[in-house]
Amino acid sequence: MATESIYNLIPQPVPPPVKEALYRSKHPGDKPTTFSTFGLTGTSKPGYVNVAGAEEATKGGQHEYKKPFATMGKDGNAVPPTEVLKKKTGGGGGAYAAAMGLSDQTGAFLYSDRLKPALPSKEELKQVLKASVAVKKAEPKNFVTSNAVENILAVPKREPEPINWFQKPHFGTTPPYLVKIKQEIADEYEYIRSMQQQDDSGVPPGMKQLPEEERQALVDALKSKWQDVNKAYQGSCVLSLKSLDTIGKVKRKEMYEAQLAQIEKDIEKLSRKVILVADD
Repeated sequence: MATESIYNLIPQPVPPPVKEALYRSKHPGDKPTTFSTFGLTGTSKPGYVNVAGAEEATKGGQHEYKKPFATMGKDGNAVPPTEVLKKKTGGGGGAYAAAMGLSDQTGAFLYSDRLKPALPSKEELKQVLKASVAVKKAEPKNFVTSNAVENILAVPKREPEPINWFQKPHFGTTPPYLVKIKQEIADEYEYIRSMQQQDDSGVPPGMKQLPEEERQALVDALKSKWQDVNKAYQGSCVLSLKSLDTIGKVKRKEMYEAQLAQIEKDIEKLSRKVILVADD
């Protein structure tokens, strides 16, 4: 190729990048952002500052929007690194109190005011047990006297009053619950009797048996209708599959077949011996 050359293999000197001058903004660095709400709490006119790039603080209140000690505290409150708190030298008041000599406590910190009292030893428990046994032996209990005192001071028991069964409200009559049970049994028997009567007649309530003349007339009418539909179906051009070249012919074939199937189903239902219809 015309652009190929052996001199292209020689590394070419890379020019040093040109460093642009540091950008200096024309706005002061401590100016808040546009519509800033930082540092406005506690002022006489809270709201927002730096509207439309204003360089000066918004005027209108009696106090300035500045809190010099709100974040880092006052000047000179930091502890020098050489006076950092060391192990077992705390005075209980924190690192600042120990470094500034505000606490008199030295050495390791102990929870002397939070410790629970020590448990009694075995010897102390033995002495307490011996003392209690000696007290019991010195004052034995007189069970006869104590039982007599308890019986004298006890409240006498009241015997239940006798029940006079002759003064009961339903004395000498049939109890109401037996009357209710007898009535429920009678109602069940009546319901069973009515169901048996319906089964004997064979016709449920609200129905009647279709007369034989009407049944035969309906069957003859359905047969004649089946012949008419079958004749129209046989005379149409939808019998063979080759002739079904349009959607209309397919739908016409399905319509004839559905009508014939429905008529055959109705004839089968009317061919039963007993047919029940609604009693109008």
